[in-house]
Amino acid sequence: MFDAYWQYLGTFDWVILSCGTLLLAFQLAALLMRCFSSSTFFVQNLGRIQAACLQWAELLPVLGLMGTVIALLNTFAVLGAPTDDGVNIVAVIQKFAPAMTTTLSGLFMVALNLPVNQMLYLLTPKK
Repeated sequence: MFDAYWQYLGTFDWVILSCGTLLLAFQLAALLMRCFSSSTFFVQNLGRIQAACLQWAELLPVLGLMGTVIALLNTFAVLGAPTDDGVNIVAVIQKFAPAMTTTLSGLFMVALNLPVNQMLYLLTPKK
């Protein structure tokens, strides 16, 4: 099912996946610290940590859309390049595929991060 995704995974995808994974790890660490820590300072600042993580998580689909736009621009460059044989459909597909993979990467990472962020929110002490 994800064979094409893994085949056309590009550098920008790895940036998105790395950022999302780091954010997920940070949020999971914050969850564990909230559950097992009695540090008043940490618990009092958990709301700020959760809000900051939410803002970073919102950037993941934006990065995916940026990758989509960049890949579309590369695709249009291939379409506009003059060739003797006409348009090379293989080159068009190779340039267009990252447009889909970066979008999927951004959406996948935000889908993983938002539920963890919601758990952080639910554990934040209310004033």
